[in-house]
Amino acid sequence: MPKNEPFWNPYRWVQLSDSPIQYAAPHYHHRLSGSSGRIWCDLEALTPLIIGDGRSGEVNFVRRAFDQMPYIPSTSLKGAIRSLAELIGNAAVPIHRSKVDDQHQVQMGARGSDSGWKLDIAARMFGFLNRGDVFAGLVQFSDGSLTDRSQDWRLWPTFKVAGGQPDPDHRPFYPDRKRRKLYHHQVNAVGLTPPHAGIREDQKRTIRPAPPGTRFTFQVDFANLRDEELNLLLYCLVLEERVEVTLSKLALGPSATAPITVTGPLRHKLGGCKPQGGGSVCFRVLKLLVRDDPTARYRGGSDPGVMEGEPLRRELERRTEALRTRRDDTMQQLRAMLIYAENDPRVKNMNYPSYQWFQDDKVTGSGMPLKPTT
Repeated sequence: MPKNEPFWNPYRWVQLSDSPIQYAAPHYHHRLSGSSGRIWCDLEALTPLIIGDGRSGEVNFVRRAFDQMPYIPSTSLKGAIRSLAELIGNAAVPIHRSKVDDQHQVQMGARGSDSGWKLDIAARMFGFLNRGDVFAGLVQFSDGSLTDRSQDWRLWPTFKVAGGQPDPDHRPFYPDRKRRKLYHHQVNAVGLTPPHAGIREDQKRTIRPAPPGTRFTFQVDFANLRDEELNLLLYCLVLEERVEVTLSKLALGPSATAPITVTGPLRHKLGGCKPQGGGSVCFRVLKLLVRDDPTARYRGGSDPGVMEGEPLRRELERRTEALRTRRDDTMQQLRAMLIYAENDPRVKNMNYPSYQWFQDDKVTGSGMPLKPTT
C-alpha cells in the first residue's frame, strides 16, 4: 500500500468529513411522529461469508441453538449498516475508547441534557449509550435466516487463513485517526486467501464459510424516523447499482501509466475474513412499508400498503437521490472502496506484505506515504 510498493493491502482508508457533527432532538418511542414501517430484505454472499461461532480451532458459521441452522445475528447486520451511517452521516462511533479521532468518540454523539438533549443522526437512528445517558434506537433488525434450509453447512468447504490482529499504531498502514478502514472486494473469489509461507501453524485458523450464492432474508423495523434518517437508512441498505470511479496513477501504484475508470455496483462487506477476500455481499430491498402518519391506523385510516416492484424502485430512487448525487471526498472515496467491478486492477496483487517486510520496515522506519484511495 505504500506508494512505491507493488502490493496492495486488502484495505484502504476513507476520509471523514471536516464538518462539525450535526445534532437534533431525538424522537422518543412514547410519542408517534415521523415515519414508521418495515423493510423486507435479502442478502446474497458474493464471496465466502463467515460470521464465526467464536470457537478456537475450526471456525464454523454461527448457528441457532434450537435447530443448528446457520444464521446472521441481528447485531451483525445492524453493525454493518450503522457503521456506514456513521461514515456517511458524519456521526460518532458507539464504542468506548475507540481508536478514532477525538471528534468522533462515543461521547460526541450527544449534546446537552434533559429537555435540551440532542443526538447525532446515527445515535438517533440506532441508539446511544454513554455511562448513564441512554437512548433506545428507532431501527431494529431481525436475524438473517438461511433461505435454503435444505443446505447442509457441514458440507461447506474449509480454508486455512492467517490469524492475528492489526496494529493500529503501525504508521505505514495507519496514517491518522480521522479516517475509516474499508476492505477491497476481491471480485468473484470462491475461496479465501491462504497464509504466507512463513506463517507458523499456531497462527493459522481453519474457516468453514458459507459459499458464494448462499442467501439469507431479514427484516428491518423502524419507528418515528425523520425523512433524512429514513433516507440514510435506505441508502445504507441499497447503496448504488451503477457508479464510475476514476483511479489516479498514484492510487494505482508505481506500474501505472494512466488513470483507469472502473464501473460497477456498490456492495457491502460483512463478517470475518474480509482481508482474505471474504464477506462481499449484496443487500436487496424486496418490499417496503412506510407509514408517514402512524396515528392514522388508530383513527380508522387506511394502511398505505406494501411497495414492491416498480413502485418500490421509484421510491428508493427518490429517497436516496440526495446521497447518490453527493460528490464530497468521503462519498467519492467510499465509492472507490465499495465498488464491485470486474475490471478493477487493484485486485490482481492484493495481499499483506511478508513478515520480513514488517521486520525490515521497523529497522528502516521508511514512513513512506500511502497510495491514495482515489
